Amino acid sequence: MKRFALVLAALLLTGMVFAQPAKNAGSEAMAAFIAEASQAGWLQIAPADAFDFIEQVEPFVLDVRRPDEFATGHIEGAVNIPLAELDGRIAELPQDLSAPFLVYCAVGIRGNFGLAYLKMLGYTNLRNIRGGSGAWIGAGLPVVTP
Repeated sequence: MKRFALVLAALLLTGMVFAQPAKNAGSEAMAAFIAEASQAGWLQIAPADAFDFIEQVEPFVLDVRRPDEFATGHIEGAVNIPLAELDGRIAELPQDLSAPFLVYCAVGIRGNFGLAYLKMLGYTNLRNIRGGSGAWIGAGLPVVTP
């Protein structure tokens, strides 16, 4: 009986190792998203180019940092919706899924998560500032402080 249990456990573990997830619309969408995201520089924009993008296109500028970070200085016109609150505050975002968006955080990581979430919601015209507000300030670009 003990030998049977060991063989059964080994078979189950082997099956799990080689198991493939079922393909469905969700897994196909995620695979396409991962393939697009794996491209070098995916939806990233340098701070100087982001400044020009704001001047020329007037995108919705989304700051996903915490309110205390936002208060230390932010891009003029930016709307502060912390990444952790984004799901509950979707109504504050443009309803037009093709509206131009510029997302940023402190160094770019939360901005990427926010961008990925917006992409999964169906927004199509997204950019994340490479290096976040730190790179923006480092490039000598203007910030608003209260």
